[in-house]
Amino acid sequence: MAKKIITPIPEVADRYTIAKLKSERLDSDEIDMEEMNRQIKYYEEGLDLNDSRLSKLVQDLYLINGKMWDAEHEIRKGQDENLGNSEIGKRALIIRDLNRERMKIKNEIIELTGDGFKDCKMNYVK
Repeated sequence: MAKKIITPIPEVADRYTIAKLKSERLDSDEIDMEEMNRQIKYYEEGLDLNDSRLSKLVQDLYLINGKMWDAEHEIRKGQDENLGNSEIGKRALIIRDLNRERMKIKNEIIELTGDGFKDCKMNYVK
């Protein structure tokens, strides 16, 4: 039997911001808004957003995830054949850099809360 693992705060914050972005950016025919709002509330309950430092980091994570969403949008929608390899390559580099910033913010949440494990990807520069 598998042990139930508790989700660390940085992952809760990441999921919270992504759920918020989905609720704001996807059409109502693409998602169940009631379910999405339930997810947002669930993740929000795992975050002490009254802590101004944590709240700021969660806002920073929201902004980075939004920028990643923008950079990935046409690729995710399957419209990448119109972009060309050069544009796809440029977006891949942008996404890589944004993901580094995302990781940095999540690691700052770990430093602040003491919850979770620091993430480090290959060629990641702090």
